Amino acid sequence: MEKDPSDYTVTQESVLKLIHEQKRMNREMIAELEQIHGPFPISHDIQYIKVLLDSSNTHIVQDLMSVSKQLCNCGKHIIHYN
Repeated sequence: MEKDPSDYTVTQESVLKLIHEQKRMNREMIAELEQIHGPFPISHDIQYIKVLLDSSNTHIVQDLMSVSKQLCNCGKHIIHYN
């Protein structure tokens, strides 16, 4: 049974879990893209997507780390959705 998203408390631990999950997913997608070898237009698009994934990973991780630090400073529980 899934948790009701409207009743979710964000903790430093849950944010760190999201960071690791995001990094894992991006690594997997990049690895799959690296297995595709196509002619120039396709290979260029694949390279562009890999750069976007890497860049988005960096920005997402930075933002999540910022949230994690804020949670740490506020006593672990900062946001409660209800």
